[in-house]
Amino acid sequence: MKRKSAIILALVILIGVLFSGCGEGIGLGDETLVFEKGEASCKVKEFSNKSSITEFEIPDEYEGLPVTEIADFSGCNLENAEVIKIGKNVSKIGSWAFENNQKLKMYVVDPENEYYCSVDGVLFTKDMKQLLFYPLAKDVTEVEKTASDGKTQKVKESTYIVPDGVEIIATKAFYKCSVIKEIVLPDSVTEIREKAFFKCSAMENFSIPENVTLIEKDAFGYCSSLKEITIPKGVTAIGDYAFFNCTNLLTVNMKCPQDSVSLGKDWQPTNNGLKIDELNINWE
Repeated sequence: MKRKSAIILALVILIGVLFSGCGEGIGLGDETLVFEKGEASCKVKEFSNKSSITEFEIPDEYEGLPVTEIADFSGCNLENAEVIKIGKNVSKIGSWAFENNQKLKMYVVDPENEYYCSVDGVLFTKDMKQLLFYPLAKDVTEVEKTASDGKTQKVKESTYIVPDGVEIIATKAFYKCSVIKEIVLPDSVTEIREKAFFKCSAMENFSIPENVTLIEKDAFGYCSSLKEITIPKGVTAIGDYAFFNCTNLLTVNMKCPQDSVSLGKDWQPTNNGLKIDELNINWE
């Protein structure tokens, strides 16, 4: 009997040691979020129940401390999330925080938040100069299309017009938005950041505004429905693999002078990195 009690006690101590090593100040806030507490604030460390929850709400406070940060990778790959609500104290959103949430319809930000805002469900910086995250299932409709074999099938698609005044399409803003057919950018846009439109595979129509100066790495990677694009004269740099695996993008019209633009490694359209024989790059 004593031996049995000793074994149970040892197991209890071992479990306590294991959990104490999981990170000081980390605790389950509720059924949806895990928080990490600091001295004066705390951050969302993880989104729990990623396969079942449809609405996540990041509160203003947790255990008396303001929630100021959403950690890297914490809210990506949420299988059924449709709404993400962000509290008034959040001032930092980490890299890959909300990527690949295929059923997400909207972001909602507390109006008192001084750093971020949402307009029509899309997440922006408060000054509306950066579009940060587009909810991938926003305004998706089903349309009937006739395939090459004559059969009719239902296809999901959407379109979006970026508000005037936005200057930067942020890193991974439209990442894996595979149903969006057309995105219209205003003339105010000057930068298209890394992977901004990565795997927007249904996007057929895209016009780069005249004021754009920078197209970063992988910006249009795997945009396989694009057929033609024009690079404005003000562009000074195009990053590595900017049009990687854009297999149907056979015409690139370069308005910028060839000697004034910095071209990254394999920036041009490719077929899985291989040269496309039919590709025409037209320099003015």
